[in-house]
Amino acid sequence: MTKFIFGFNILLNVKCFVEPQFEAQLEEMKAAWETGGVEGCTQLLESKRDGWKEVPLNVAVIGSSGVGKSSFINTIRGLSADDEAAAEVDVIETTMEICSYPDRENSMLLFWDLPGVGTKKFPRATYLTDIDVDRYDFFLLVTADRFTEIDTWLGQEFRDRNKNFFFVRTKIGVDVFNNMMTYRERHNEEAVIDKIRQSTECHLIADGFNDVPMFLIDNYAPQKFDFEKLKQHLIKVCPEEKRSALVLSLQSTSEDMIKLKVAELRRRIWKCAVASAAAGAIPFPIVGLAVSLSVDIGIVIGESRFYFKQLGLDSESLKRYSTLYGVDYEGMQAIVNKVLGIKAAGAVTADLMKTIVLLTLRSSVPKLAAAGAAKLAKVVTGFIPVIGSVLSASASFGGTYFSLKVMLAKFEETASEVMKYVAASIATAKKTDTAKQATGSDDTESAGGVKELPS
Repeated sequence: MTKFIFGFNILLNVKCFVEPQFEAQLEEMKAAWETGGVEGCTQLLESKRDGWKEVPLNVAVIGSSGVGKSSFINTIRGLSADDEAAAEVDVIETTMEICSYPDRENSMLLFWDLPGVGTKKFPRATYLTDIDVDRYDFFLLVTADRFTEIDTWLGQEFRDRNKNFFFVRTKIGVDVFNNMMTYRERHNEEAVIDKIRQSTECHLIADGFNDVPMFLIDNYAPQKFDFEKLKQHLIKVCPEEKRSALVLSLQSTSEDMIKLKVAELRRRIWKCAVASAAAGAIPFPIVGLAVSLSVDIGIVIGESRFYFKQLGLDSESLKRYSTLYGVDYEGMQAIVNKVLGIKAAGAVTADLMKTIVLLTLRSSVPKLAAAGAAKLAKVVTGFIPVIGSVLSASASFGGTYFSLKVMLAKFEETASEVMKYVAASIATAKKTDTAKQATGSDDTESAGGVKELPS
């Protein structure tokens, strides 16, 4: 009886904020059950969960030939030039046409590789019309050296149109490496970066852009310099109605990005819980119970798999980290397995995710009870055996809400441990490279982790 009273209180407290949404969810759930049963309800929930993929986002990348536009687009999408969907990267000019490249997970997020200003096909006089300037949400003005008069002109045009834009200086790793080779005895990486930053900022201030953000990046070392800051700034200036889509589209490649994603995912929990309550509230005793049991299970497992992938814990994401950062895949997978208490390699199936959910919830209930959350523990104790023996809309709401909060917290902990491992591995590799450079026993490609950087 306690669990029903507690769950009912939760539902009443939340309904005062979401009653219209709850009633709408209830009607939608009833219609889905009548036309497609449990499968219909599941499909309805999946469509709502993936609504963020229907929000269009267009990011324009502009700059002269050879500054690293194509490699930037590949890196921010988590790809290398060898991947099938990658933008073409070469030592000669490759951007002769306007090209768009969709995000791997969200086809509505497009990165546009735009030709430079002043070519025969894209003269300055008609450039803004030719590229359809009003199509884009953001503009990244990219250079590998100083920003030119053309960049200044573009920036002023964007400002006049109230467009979000900022400056990006690429190939910082090359500059650092060149300085190291020139000044082997007194080379200081931080001093080199500070000098580049101050010089670039001075030029931008002189051109009237003291209020425009500027980022120093290296497309082949996204874990260094300002690459992560650039991603977070994109999110910061993104229109509110598009921010969720951008957060969920970008990769979880740092602890800061993990926090942003967790905050966004946490905002989805009450919607999932209301959907669960709507299923349990279908006013047919036997049918309502059947739907509730199946939908509660589906919501928790389906949403948990979504969290798992969003936070970069799936095998595909770990392999991508391994390629981009040169970090051992097996080491990262071992951390995921250890924190979650599983033995797995490869794709996480629905059955394996159900096991992960059960293990996590069972271990969490005693801790909550010990901390004084006995009532909440009783709700979940009834929810666990089936994932769930859920007998009412109120219990559905309480059980689903609690379970998703626990799962998200567990996956955040796991992702944080993976990021710490990545950072430690990169630091170790850097020390090794530095030692080799000091003795002259390394080649130029491995020095500082810098490769030849084509356009």
